[in-house]
Amino acid sequence: MLTNKSLLYGLGIGLIIGASLLQLMNVAKPSAVKTDLIKGATISEMDRVQLKEAASKYFQVFDNDQKMLSQTQVDALVLQKVKEEKDKQPAEQPPAPVKEVVKETYIFVSSGLNAGNVGDLLVTSGVITDRKAFEDMMYQQQLNEKIVSGVHVFKGPMELARVVSNITTRP
Repeated sequence: MLTNKSLLYGLGIGLIIGASLLQLMNVAKPSAVKTDLIKGATISEMDRVQLKEAASKYFQVFDNDQKMLSQTQVDALVLQKVKEEKDKQPAEQPPAPVKEVVKETYIFVSSGLNAGNVGDLLVTSGVITDRKAFEDMMYQQQLNEKIVSGVHVFKGPMELARVVSNITTRP
């Protein structure tokens, strides 16, 4: 117990000093706090402008002649304005027929690629959507070794059978 004697003295003195400082802060606090009103004036002594300035520090202050709306009233007004603007616009004309643009996709297949690698190329370029179906068709028809290297052209969306025949034949 003698080895801890200095530790216990330190803890005891620290607690006593901390408590006395806390009491000192509590005693000094009320005298330091003053009313935040304009120069210590009470509410009854303030005029309208001073009162509005003091209240605007903590609250939103509006004059009596300003109209305040609830959220439902604001929503109704917005809907009414949107309807008025739609009525002002002329009737929309039907859209002109859009010519479909055929997207051409060029894919370079290097030698030594297997069906999985070519399937990845086709999926990332957007020619096919299902890599697994492409690999299964290549495996079922035993065309994995018959993939032709070079540039292959795909025009628009194609069926899986046409994609397989394009990949396995010379361009």
